[in-house]
Amino acid sequence: MKKYVIERDGQLDFFNNFRIDYINQPVLIDNTDGVWNGCLLEFKLHIDNPNKVLFQAIKYLSRMRIKGESVPKTIVLVSLNTCECYVYDSNDYYDDIHKVYIGASSINNDNFIGNSPLYKLDISSDIDANKLIHILNDQKEINEMYIPIEIDEDCIVGWAERYYRELPKATKGDFLGSNEGLIPIVGEIREPRQFKGLIKPYTKQTNEKFKYLMDVLNDRLKKKDLGAFYTPIPYCEKAAELVQMAIDKVPEGNDYIILDRCAGSGNLESVFNDEVLSHCVLSTYEYYEYKVLLERLGDKVRAIIPPTENMVNYSLGCILNANALDKDYIENELIKQYIDNPKCTIILFENPPYRDITAQDKVDVKKKSYVYEEFVKNGTDQASHREIANLFIWSAFKYYLRQPTDSYVVFSPVKYFKSLNLVDRKFIKGFAFNRKYFHSSPSVISCLLWQNVKENNREDYMLEAYDIENDVIKYEKDLRIRKVYKTFNEYNDKRKFPDDVEGTVYCDNGTGKQSIKPTGLKMPIYNENIVGYLRATSFNLNANSRCLTRTITYDALTQSYGFYLRRDNYVTKLPLFSAKLFPQDKWYDKDVYFTTSDGGNKYVEDKEFLKKNLIYVSLSFENHCASFIDTYGKLVKNELCLDKNSIARKDLEQYDLDEDDKMLLKLYDKILDEIKLTDNYDSTFTYGTNQINKDLNEFTIDENDNKIYKYPELNGNLRTLQNRLKEYYKKYLLSKLFEYELLK
Repeated sequence: MKKYVIERDGQLDFFNNFRIDYINQPVLIDNTDGVWNGCLLEFKLHIDNPNKVLFQAIKYLSRMRIKGESVPKTIVLVSLNTCECYVYDSNDYYDDIHKVYIGASSINNDNFIGNSPLYKLDISSDIDANKLIHILNDQKEINEMYIPIEIDEDCIVGWAERYYRELPKATKGDFLGSNEGLIPIVGEIREPRQFKGLIKPYTKQTNEKFKYLMDVLNDRLKKKDLGAFYTPIPYCEKAAELVQMAIDKVPEGNDYIILDRCAGSGNLESVFNDEVLSHCVLSTYEYYEYKVLLERLGDKVRAIIPPTENMVNYSLGCILNANALDKDYIENELIKQYIDNPKCTIILFENPPYRDITAQDKVDVKKKSYVYEEFVKNGTDQASHREIANLFIWSAFKYYLRQPTDSYVVFSPVKYFKSLNLVDRKFIKGFAFNRKYFHSSPSVISCLLWQNVKENNREDYMLEAYDIENDVIKYEKDLRIRKVYKTFNEYNDKRKFPDDVEGTVYCDNGTGKQSIKPTGLKMPIYNENIVGYLRATSFNLNANSRCLTRTITYDALTQSYGFYLRRDNYVTKLPLFSAKLFPQDKWYDKDVYFTTSDGGNKYVEDKEFLKKNLIYVSLSFENHCASFIDTYGKLVKNELCLDKNSIARKDLEQYDLDEDDKMLLKLYDKILDEIKLTDNYDSTFTYGTNQINKDLNEFTIDENDNKIYKYPELNGNLRTLQNRLKEYYKKYLLSKLFEYELLK
């Protein structure tokens, strides 16, 4: 509640004359003119149609019910200039109060027919003025001040929010209760205590009606964990700056709408003022979010799709006629009236659902949608159309933006414009936000403003990166996002040698050792010239896109993952693995930089770089090459380590080593001496750091969950080597990887 704000002298006079203490007690609620002792007050300078003003007041009461506010029993309409006052009983409009109204309460009220007022007063007369004083100020019981409302899907969220606000330690069970089971649990909605006299007991047998609202009905702590209202407000406010830039481009004399086809619970729009909200057209696919959206913004926006509850085409927690990927949605008359109007500017403002293309939990609905099918026909690759966010972005430009002054403000990972080339329009301005605050892992989510003007030649984009600290937005740096074109597949060695034969050895990605082959897989290849198998796929910098093992991994036997490393070229291929190990120490490094072959083979001529890279990869803990005895008793040696007599160690001898190179080799040789004293050492093996750490660096766990290492000096030197390698990478490799566009 807010305290009364004086807007008209007549209202101030009314409060003073009728003993309403607007100074010390809250009077103004939401958009009403005031609530006092169970009386809703609505002031007009002149009331020439009481029915019209009455309907406006009824809409206010409907909004109060939905928001979990006590619904006044009495409606008082005051015509300030004529001193006329109309008093109504809210119970007479009980059914109307239980309806949902979209849009401003003050419009479309002319056709309402109400009952005669309980009282029509002339408050310039002593008798009627005294009667109104008693109506407003007599002490009443709560059941004389407010009407008890029905709990339904429209209002339960608002009442739950109020319940947790007033009882901070309460839980969802305290609020909902249940009649299921052997021992019924009586909740607030079934036996009102906190809200006695304000709500009627909910009498249905189960909570089935509310099952798709359960997440949003959680107490505030659980709601935070579940990600309800997940777009953080500081980022909403920053994004609103881009929307305002789009509004500024609206031609003089034009109307405009702000369309959000995936508004969720409305956080993006919640930061707008009432003027901007009045231009918003919103929808959301999930039913419970729709209910929250109605509760939060239904009386402020131009439209919500569908406009009313009885128009919802409901199925399994979703609103089928709010599916923005369906043809019926694109042709929805409510939206189409604006799309077809050349005097209306379209601004899309969206945070569409996104999933990584490598994720396994693909959403089936996109495969059946009209937009999906049209997107595929458009010639997009598989990686593009598997992501829902890409479908939203592509369809925005395809179906909604028509004029040069139309705009799109969109949250999404940068790949849609960095690698997928989904947008060929003019970039105006953009931000990079920390995905951590969207209840995800720290990484970059972009928020860009695109103007509907063709722009085909841009190669890079400067974004302002913002973190959040103590709920306040914090500028970090400017990020340069460069477009990419070709993956490492351009570097794959597809050669087949006449002496290649079917082998018997393949590896597990995690251990680097031989694994049991699932049935039905083709056999791996064996050749004396094969020293390893490298997987360096896609643009992504993640564990799924990289793997370095002694032989092929079983999952690559059925996929086009990677290639064999041969004696004659492995040194020139290993930089691909190093690029995949870009550390991404800061959140604003993640999902921004991709691995590419855009620079061609320039790096192959840099012998010093190849030497440094050979040392780094051969010592890397991420190198999973290992020595082992295969199932036929054959020794398979790790050739991509710097143990004595390995191929990599021998090939390193052709290079001149500087002091940093020698330092790493000296430390590694010391580790090789130490492992000879361990219990599980095998003198026939050549050891890389990964196998040493896993097989020989033994430890136990004490009662405090601390690791107690059996060979402390070995463990200490391994940790030192690990840290020195990080420094070596940053000092010698990182700038070269960017220079040769292996990283971009």
